[in-house]
Amino acid sequence: MIWTAWTAPLSAATGAATKAGCASTEQVTAAQLRQFHYQLQVAALNCRADDPSLPGKWQSYIQRHAATLSENAGILLRFFKSASAFDRHNTILTNRESVTVHEINGYCEMRAPQFDKAVSLTGSQLATYAAEVVGSPDNIRPCRDPKPQKADAPASAKPKKTASKDD
Repeated sequence: MIWTAWTAPLSAATGAATKAGCASTEQVTAAQLRQFHYQLQVAALNCRADDPSLPGKWQSYIQRHAATLSENAGILLRFFKSASAFDRHNTILTNRESVTVHEINGYCEMRAPQFDKAVSLTGSQLATYAAEVVGSPDNIRPCRDPKPQKADAPASAKPKKTASKDD
């Protein structure tokens, strides 16, 4: 592998997530929200020329969701197990997004409506919206369902479901 200025930090972030282990559903949701948060932050900083209202919308978003974002940071800090690992992860996310803003035509136009949407949502709605926007979060591996799956049993061995007990 050829090491560049980008691969070393990427390896460090991936290593931090690997050391933290797999993520619970709550932690994956928190990672999606944090990644969405940095997408908005990068857009507010880089798209000011295209839309001068974005820094103000960023402030409205931060003020509206301060408690949600604080709780979110706490969940991820516990996942990463140290402030330095969490900070490294955040730096990698922001750096990637800072490159993406220059690689995607229409990036600013794509992000601008997300500010208005984010400000209009409650904290739980924001997490759901962030999951839709982000999809699978970077450098966070979800845990598998710990319950044993019964899908391997033949169909004839499965009990039949009934609509009600009175049938």
